[in-house]
Amino acid sequence: MENNSMENLMAEIREVTKKQKASSRVDEIKVMKTMLNDPNFSISVYDKNKGYIGTRCPREEAVKFAANLSSAITGLDTRSSMELAKEYEFSKRDAIFLIDNSRDFTQTYLSTGRKLPIIQSKTTEAALIIRPMEAKNKVMPSENGEKKVTRIAAFDKVICKSKSPKYNG
Repeated sequence: MENNSMENLMAEIREVTKKQKASSRVDEIKVMKTMLNDPNFSISVYDKNKGYIGTRCPREEAVKFAANLSSAITGLDTRSSMELAKEYEFSKRDAIFLIDNSRDFTQTYLSTGRKLPIIQSKTTEAALIIRPMEAKNKVMPSENGEKKVTRIAAFDKVICKSKSPKYNG
């Protein structure tokens, strides 16, 4: 069954999530595709210092992007491009592209060492940052109760820093 509204899809996923918390590529794609196609879904936009400043509709933003792209590629005037884009239904392939591109951007930006703000909502302010972890030896109990030294390779640890926003309270 294909959901046509974010409200219905979110309720469906929340119900499934009560039993299973694992990530789901299928659900990611459904959410992105529905966000791109649901003209009634909007997200509240918050400023770090001012709090609530308005709403943003992913469908409207995607339509503007598609119109700008088609106008730039074809030379169509802005009005004609916008009319075409308004009729476009974003596909599963479009959703996959945006999800994958978002992941690529996140990985690339974090590798610069800068903090990446990911959520600014009514109740949460959150950002990701990478902390390089050095290789180390870790002592762990083995199955027979003896201590076993395990080598842990160096890696980049992604940390989420989260706090209550200044305006929440």
